[in-house]
Amino acid sequence: MADEEGRTEGALYVGARCLSCGQAFRVQAWKEGMPCPHCRAKNVQPVPAPGGAVDYLLSDRRHGTTQEDVVFAEWAKWCGYITANQYNAAVHRQNSDLQSSGTARPIHEVMVSLGFLDEERAFGLLRFLTVRRPNGDDDDFAARLLRQGDVDREVVLRLCESQRQMARGRNEVLPLAQLLVQKRVIAESRMLDLLQEQARDGMGALKTALDMSKPVPRESPIGKAAGALLRRTDMLKTAVLALALAAAVWGVWAWRLREEPVTTYGRCDSCLAWVTVPWTAAGWPAVCPKCRLKSVRFAVKCPRGHVFLRDSPFSHETCPDCGADMGHPLSEEDFRQLLPQALGHRHT
Repeated sequence: MADEEGRTEGALYVGARCLSCGQAFRVQAWKEGMPCPHCRAKNVQPVPAPGGAVDYLLSDRRHGTTQEDVVFAEWAKWCGYITANQYNAAVHRQNSDLQSSGTARPIHEVMVSLGFLDEERAFGLLRFLTVRRPNGDDDDFAARLLRQGDVDREVVLRLCESQRQMARGRNEVLPLAQLLVQKRVIAESRMLDLLQEQARDGMGALKTALDMSKPVPRESPIGKAAGALLRRTDMLKTAVLALALAAAVWGVWAWRLREEPVTTYGRCDSCLAWVTVPWTAAGWPAVCPKCRLKSVRFAVKCPRGHVFLRDSPFSHETCPDCGADMGHPLSEEDFRQLLPQALGHRHT
């Protein structure tokens, strides 16, 4: 349950930042004069978290996209607010920010700046992340899944327990449905089928996400003006005006949303060439521009700097060198600096 400012009732932590050393951290309660746990300076101020999503806000983005960003982006996609291509483009832009600022922006800010998501929906999804879990929706999802009879009951129960453990130390806990996909117990398509089944029954995480992020209907100034015109002009003049207005609005949005073609790096498993490919919704593996076979896998750099390959931007293959399950797409700088050594041993 959320209060009038969008914070989730019973939230475990609040965000804080030391103005002396710049460190951000979580505290159970902020008070004037409290010491910084890093430098002990008594110059700590609270940091408002959008929607109360403290873990999301304070996620360490010095290496690019974080697990918290992925969780948010997946729900934006599953709610139908963004496309798979927009998901990819937002992650690509988020990691490109590292080159200029040294840290990445939270993914919801990137999506809003690109025009993929409006602020109201973004704020609602952040509130959704802070819903206290496990809850009845998680229990119902597990029961529906187990009734289908083709998953390992013990594995599902272990993940239910893991979710309960997470709730003891985190502000935001993944819905069980999302956790099952991340741990590869079920496929994303199967999860969505069950979430939609729950939604038809008036419950479930997907219904909650949609309800909490649904914009409040408002009549815009343009709508009011259009209504006045309809009352005062004949149908022909109104139609002409509407067409002109639509063309003008389309032109403005086309200008606002224009982007340079988004590309990324990968390696072709057929000819072993490292190539640049368009980052599109056409699917992975991508078509190799050299051998023309659909064999290019997605290149990733883990937080320790190792370059490795994933089947797609949505898969979760871990780094073969250090086991890290996080990574971001190669930037142009990464490609120039790291590719020679990658070609020299690990990926040839």
